[in-house]
Amino acid sequence: MLAKIRDKLSTWVIGILITLVAVPLVFMGLGDYQTAQETFAFKIDDTTVSTSKLEQEVFQYRQALDQNFQGNIPPIYTSKFIRSLTLDYMIRTILLDKTARSKGLVFHNDSIINEIYNTPSFRDENGFNKDKYLSQLFKIGMDSKSYEGYIFQKGITDQLKKSITDTSFVTKSEKTDLLKFRHHERNVTYKILRYNKIKDSINITEEILRNHYTQNKENYMSPAKGTFNYIDVDKNDLIKKIPSNDSILKERYDENLADGMYRSQALYSINHILIPDINESSKIIALEALSSIKKGMSFSDAALKYSTDEETLASKGYLGEFALSDMPDYFQSVVRSMKENEISELIESDNGFHILSLKNIQSEETKNYSDVKNSILTEYRTEIGTREYFDLIDSLSERNFTKQISLKELAEEFNLDIKDSKLITVNEGKGIFNYDFVRAASFSDQVISQNETSDLIYVNEDRFIIIEKSTYQNPEVLSFDESKSFLTEIVTTLEADKLIKSKGENIRNDLNADINSSSYNLLSFKGTIDSDKINKELKEAFFSSNPNSGYRLYDMSNKDILIFVVDNIIYPEDLSQIDKSNDYFNFMNNTRSESEYNLFYDLLKSKADIKLNEEYLTSN
Repeated sequence: MLAKIRDKLSTWVIGILITLVAVPLVFMGLGDYQTAQETFAFKIDDTTVSTSKLEQEVFQYRQALDQNFQGNIPPIYTSKFIRSLTLDYMIRTILLDKTARSKGLVFHNDSIINEIYNTPSFRDENGFNKDKYLSQLFKIGMDSKSYEGYIFQKGITDQLKKSITDTSFVTKSEKTDLLKFRHHERNVTYKILRYNKIKDSINITEEILRNHYTQNKENYMSPAKGTFNYIDVDKNDLIKKIPSNDSILKERYDENLADGMYRSQALYSINHILIPDINESSKIIALEALSSIKKGMSFSDAALKYSTDEETLASKGYLGEFALSDMPDYFQSVVRSMKENEISELIESDNGFHILSLKNIQSEETKNYSDVKNSILTEYRTEIGTREYFDLIDSLSERNFTKQISLKELAEEFNLDIKDSKLITVNEGKGIFNYDFVRAASFSDQVISQNETSDLIYVNEDRFIIIEKSTYQNPEVLSFDESKSFLTEIVTTLEADKLIKSKGENIRNDLNADINSSSYNLLSFKGTIDSDKINKELKEAFFSSNPNSGYRLYDMSNKDILIFVVDNIIYPEDLSQIDKSNDYFNFMNNTRSESEYNLFYDLLKSKADIKLNEEYLTSN
């Protein structure tokens, strides 16, 4: 079946590419790591991973990052950093996969197919879309076989994880301590210094402003300005311009028709009764319902008489009309073998016992050329336009790489238009130059100082530009009058920062020394972390502090300063009176299970014989 899926998906990608990668590493497959002839990157027990295999995975990760960050990967993602992330992922994958296999864990092919068919990114309004599936994988440089390997590996390692997390437990004494800590009360005395109030009280004279300007004149510069020429390539524009004719579309229709693309799926109209729960009494009721239906009772009467399932009762036993691929696995094999008006035997699932009756089958239909002509035209243009777009990326990147060719020459060679920008600054732009990353590339040394064209700048996954400098104005020192408006704000802010810190420290010191404490109009709080009397930030401060540390300062997110002390802590005496205590216990148990799984992996890693090629891994 998997081979059949791959065969069906082996044609060129059509449809709009949608970013699948949230965390790019998640799509790396296991692959074949045994490569004795090449220099090794690392070894785990009897498994050797070659440098070329690691670099292949690093390249795949870098491609995904490039798509995620629209061609502007953050500086933190250096070659060494990406290689380190990839190495850690591969070691983890190999260790968990080996352990899962050694424990006899398996993941059936049908489960892999079901996972693929039910992934939202691979579906449209009609269900699983083969073209969308392949386009998603193409986007991250992965073939369907590798993705199936990833699904398999994820399936068995998930089983391994579940076997650990499901057996985790918290002892009775731990539960008692956790519940006491979770539901304790705190008595807190506190005062808040309001930043805006202090800032408003500050009066900045012109003399102070002039002194600050004179001492920091070099910081008050006008932004760099410039105009730019650029090539703008949009995949959707290319798609719209693709010519076509009836002969091409009819030929494509005939080819796809032979592959079964224009056959609508058979639809099955089904009656259904669910007797909830898996136990002996439910089974007895289900068998009685089945017997009554076979003796002539209608499905609607049987549904109302025997089932307590709300959906069954609401529909009076009619489930609806479905394609096989949209049914649960445990229905598919049964319905596939049934004839019209036939009644199934009992079907058991996690939800209970099911009885099906096949009312009728609407056979597969083939759509006429006229019915699908517009969609074929859209698909054809999308396919050819997408291909042209990626060809342009490759060709323009290659020609632009040496920086020995001007933008005009590029435009003439590839029959592209050159556009002119308005005057923009480093901080502000118009149109496509509104994007910060576009302006950053425009004012780079490469474009401004070296007078070169920029690299391809990806505006989004379907559009890129190449920029060249037209005019440029260096930053200039602003006069005092030009700087005065924001100079006032800067100096006032600096003074307010110093003043509020000084006041806060003085109040804290007075309170800890018990000096003038009655003059500070202190507030009080008593409650648990669930209290709605104070905001979240105050609760975080109050419930994360040591009650024996005296008054302390806490910088709040809005620049206010909190001065507070935890006077005492009161623990609950009767835990049985705590409302919804099991909810918190379950949360803690889940947290514990995740910790145990991580400890399990750390243990696997510590016991494994891992040898790294340090010379290779630390190289640039």
